[in-house]
Amino acid sequence: MNMDWAHTWLEKTFNQRDMAGMEALYDPNVKFADVPLGVDANGWNGGLKAFFAGFFDPASGSHKFLPDSYLGNAREGVCEWTWHGTMGDADLFQLGKSVKGKTFTVRGNSVFRFDATGKVVEERDYWDLSTVLRQLNG
Repeated sequence: MNMDWAHTWLEKTFNQRDMAGMEALYDPNVKFADVPLGVDANGWNGGLKAFFAGFFDPASGSHKFLPDSYLGNAREGVCEWTWHGTMGDADLFQLGKSVKGKTFTVRGNSVFRFDATGKVVEERDYWDLSTVLRQLNG
């Protein structure tokens, strides 16, 4: 995969809240982890679709990811991205208080493995939760 794939993944599907487009990029048995949030999903219908749906829900606010770089090949790689968020009514980070309208920016990366057809079979996301919490609590 390459930077064109990263643009499709983030800007043309995720940022557009295109669930069908996201599903087309992932193997049905994908292994997924958002390490800072402690989220583990085993399969598209085993949690990953619900994880994405939480971001796509208008109550979560606005969450845009911009790919900054991609390093890898057709079978594995790492995409570095910047996440720009504006919080809605949903308490995505379990703060126990409203942060509606507050904004944050954080850099992170996603580590991928792909099958022979180019579908994601494993993804692990890493980003600094404390950076987000400082911005939301400040």
